[in-house]
Amino acid sequence: MKRRTFIRNGVLVSYYTLGAFEDSTVFSKPAIPPSFNTLHNNEKVRVAVVQQPGNPGQVKVNRNKALAYAKEALNQHADVIVFHEELLVGYVSNAHKLAEPVDGPTSMAFHKLLQGTDTMIIYGLTEKDHDEYYISAPVVTADGVIANYRKTHLWWNAEGLRHEPTFYIPGDKLLTVNIKGYKSGIMICYDGDFPEMTRSYANLGCYMLFWLNNRGSRGHEEVKDLAYRNSIIIPAACCCGLNEMGDVCRGGSNITGARGELIEEIWDKEGIIAADVYPEEVPPLRKKNPWFTGLRPDLYHYRSG
Repeated sequence: MKRRTFIRNGVLVSYYTLGAFEDSTVFSKPAIPPSFNTLHNNEKVRVAVVQQPGNPGQVKVNRNKALAYAKEALNQHADVIVFHEELLVGYVSNAHKLAEPVDGPTSMAFHKLLQGTDTMIIYGLTEKDHDEYYISAPVVTADGVIANYRKTHLWWNAEGLRHEPTFYIPGDKLLTVNIKGYKSGIMICYDGDFPEMTRSYANLGCYMLFWLNNRGSRGHEEVKDLAYRNSIIIPAACCCGLNEMGDVCRGGSNITGARGELIEEIWDKEGIIAADVYPEEVPPLRKKNPWFTGLRPDLYHYRSG
């Protein structure tokens, strides 16, 4: 595994590139790594998760609604605001035409909104990078886009618009950012269906893991096992309303604590859930967690292709 770390506008950002089989031990380290974050300030973090209708293809409608919800979350003193996967575009036939660069109009609108604050926004972008397209999650602050995660696992078990490999390129890096000094990770929808992803972020020393989704629902019942087995706080955002096929998305966006406990959840309507979380609880929980410290990495094998 290779790490590239830098300070961008006062925030520590790290990208982790996973190599072939010999580097896959990030999935199976049995203990808290030496790099477990020491930059924390013993502070609470106020997390806001927005659940809004997908409105496939309605970029301006979705952007304006997201900006309104972001303003509301700022009024609730959120330190980080999370939106769902592919917030602006969703799954439509002209997705490439509607895609934006990572520093495009939506990121810049969030950037403008965040002036004078220390808040971060993580949102789902249909990203255009020259002639390549990605499902991404930019991290925006008052200083602009400080990082961008690209979905590493593309959903393939579908036909048509949701066969993601037809339209997008997978990312090849994990990403961590420090939120109020607490190292945090990002994953997108199908990424999180592989338990190795959450375990990898835990092994990288993350306190929080933000999970962006665009599907029928992603409720607490699907999140709690990942949270308590890795002693990690997981705010999960999902869309609601009708998808591109006219099917109802119930949402289920939630904030789940490091013990797997439900902190907040929202179903069948749009809105914001917000809560104070306490990342400082994570290290002692993880140290005593039998599902984290009892691993036998000498027995496990991960295929290289």
